[in-house]
Amino acid sequence: MSLDKTIWREALAHYRAWNEAKFLEQLLTAGQKTPAEKWREYQDLMSLCWKLKPELSLWEQQRVTEEWTAYYASILRFEEWRRGHAEETATSIT
Repeated sequence: MSLDKTIWREALAHYRAWNEAKFLEQLLTAGQKTPAEKWREYQDLMSLCWKLKPELSLWEQQRVTEEWTAYYASILRFEEWRRGHAEETATSIT
């Protein structure tokens, strides 16, 4: 058990050192990157995230599709309601 604690403390120390170095690097390079460079880094990060993201199971895909379908149907109902009330409001104001 003490070996695990030692390894954990060592890993935590390495993480803190890395974190401090990263923070210092950000302070020293603040304002040096162009928006295009920042956008490219963001795209690279998102690309990595999409690669690491597990694929949805068939059940999850079906659930997500049903949720979007229900959401879209509620938006359509709201639009119908809004159009009806907009006509009522316009006629009552004049």
